[in-house]
Amino acid sequence: MEKRVFSGIQPTGSPHLGNYLGAFRNWVALQEDYDAFYCIVDLHTLTLPWDPAALERRSIEGAAALFAAGIDPAGTVVFRQSHVAQHAELAWILTCVARMGELRRMIQFKEKSRGGDAESIGAGLFAYPVLQAADVLLYQAHGVPVGEDQRQHIELMRDLAIRFNSQFGDTFVVPEAYIPKEGARIMALDDPADKMSKSSKRPNSVVNLTDEPELVAKKIKSAVTDSGRDVIAGGDKPALTNLLMIFSLFDGSTVPELEERFAGSGYGDFKTALAETVIEGLRPIRERYLELMGDPAELNRLLAEGAAKAAAVAEGTIASVWERVGLGPRPGPQ
Repeated sequence: MEKRVFSGIQPTGSPHLGNYLGAFRNWVALQEDYDAFYCIVDLHTLTLPWDPAALERRSIEGAAALFAAGIDPAGTVVFRQSHVAQHAELAWILTCVARMGELRRMIQFKEKSRGGDAESIGAGLFAYPVLQAADVLLYQAHGVPVGEDQRQHIELMRDLAIRFNSQFGDTFVVPEAYIPKEGARIMALDDPADKMSKSSKRPNSVVNLTDEPELVAKKIKSAVTDSGRDVIAGGDKPALTNLLMIFSLFDGSTVPELEERFAGSGYGDFKTALAETVIEGLRPIRERYLELMGDPAELNRLLAEGAAKAAAVAEGTIASVWERVGLGPRPGPQ
């Protein structure tokens, strides 16, 4: 079997620079060498309070962002998680295999439950790492392209796959995390200690893929910098390290080459050049994104085609799972 990758994006906000450099660009490269499945994980969004109308809109925007970034729907399966019922079905079975202790150790739950708030947290937030495991295991994916912050979740899905295989017979591929060496974690422009996030309430922290060129330039020129004047990366220069990384990923130059190029230039000249580079790099993506968003019916058609392809693969896995756990043969088309 050709090696397969699976990853997903939550429809919780506008796609941004960090999504593109940290995920989408890597996904585009992987689709050339792998059987790729990329998913709008809308069921995960339900773990926190949500606006139904916004969820629908953001799901379409997420698909448009993937296609605009270079994901090819002709050869890559792109779909909405909720449109393939086997995700929820396998999640329940794996929830029965999971242990309370390992779910309590998940970092998101630990952070949300600090200060005695655990009793008021929705059960979905506690159990969603199992749904995330089901997302991947359902497609027998060998690799999961994610950022470093998702490593713990990959370890859980590996543990669940190994436990299920040991208890019920060899069923799932045990996946590995595919974490890019560079660009996996793009930080906020106004706070290099905070990851660039779709859910940020600080407009100047994020460059959205839909931002006008003038706004991109304004945000980058207002980005925080470190003390001093030298354009150099380092552990004591987190803001400049982040900006140099962004420049490097768009420009193709190494960080040391950029340090040499801007030696003695000062922060102003550096940020002006960075803004120009980012604007030109995002221009074709932004134009394609706006074009796609002008035809939501076509986006929904592409997502429906992807869901049909995904369901065909998912059904093969869930049929095997049913047999092995004692639920018997599937009762006809699902």
